[in-house]
Amino acid sequence: MHKYWGFGLLISSTVEFPELMPATSPHTDVTIAIGMVPVIHASATFCTGRITYDIVNDAALLFTVDGIATYYVADGNRIIISPLADDVEPRVLRMFVLAGAMAGILQQRKKIPLHAAGIVTDGGLTLITGHSGAGKSTTLAGLQEKKYPIFTDDITVLHHCADDDRVRGTAAYPMLKLWEQSMQTLQLHDRSFPVMPGMEKYGVFFHQDFDTQHYPIRRIILLATADIDEIRHVQLNGSMAFTQVIQHIYKPVLFRQPAVRAVCFHMISAMTRQAVTHCVTRPLQSDPAELLTVVKSLL
Repeated sequence: MHKYWGFGLLISSTVEFPELMPATSPHTDVTIAIGMVPVIHASATFCTGRITYDIVNDAALLFTVDGIATYYVADGNRIIISPLADDVEPRVLRMFVLAGAMAGILQQRKKIPLHAAGIVTDGGLTLITGHSGAGKSTTLAGLQEKKYPIFTDDITVLHHCADDDRVRGTAAYPMLKLWEQSMQTLQLHDRSFPVMPGMEKYGVFFHQDFDTQHYPIRRIILLATADIDEIRHVQLNGSMAFTQVIQHIYKPVLFRQPAVRAVCFHMISAMTRQAVTHCVTRPLQSDPAELLTVVKSLL
């Protein structure tokens, strides 16, 4: 059994996950295993691309990735992977655990995964988010080059602590995911870990510098693109900040049930009240160094 820390949880897995942080604690929050998934009776079914989600209730769901595997997620503590073929690449099986099943675990635990990178400054967390192509991962890698401590690349887990009313963030796992263009821009040469076979997107590990602590969220930077001539920056407040940030909940298909929608609403509302929210919009074609300079000025 392999032992890991990821998403703020201690994980015991029969599947090896080089993406996760090794752990030695005897405690287990979540188990992951290859096996047969149970027959379920779904109360709701959603399809997004090649993935079909069957929601049983707030404590159980099953999703199937065409040609890859079926994943059963239950009780906030259990994931069963049932491959649909004998020759499925292990890296692909793992990717849908990290990018799907763990979001289900968090939903069942009433924690919110936000599609946001993060850096730690002055004991607080700055989140950097934006839709695909906005420059999030490239900006984060640029900040790492400038010696800013990287907290998380793709997912930040939002939660409240029992003794603190501030919304806090926990990192997912210690890997940046960069497209080939970003690798070239940042002059990174290690392409030994493609995120998926045949995809020009690569994992860049930072296990040695990974921080498993949680921090209060002090600042949110939303990145966007538009048909403009220069980078623009505006501070967002109130409902505008809430409306923009809630769009970046990770795997929103899992957060449609009334109870978890309420958790999302209260968590994002509290976070946008407590944190300063900025929106930085860049031209469709722009120099990543210019965007990095603007983001640095907000830290």
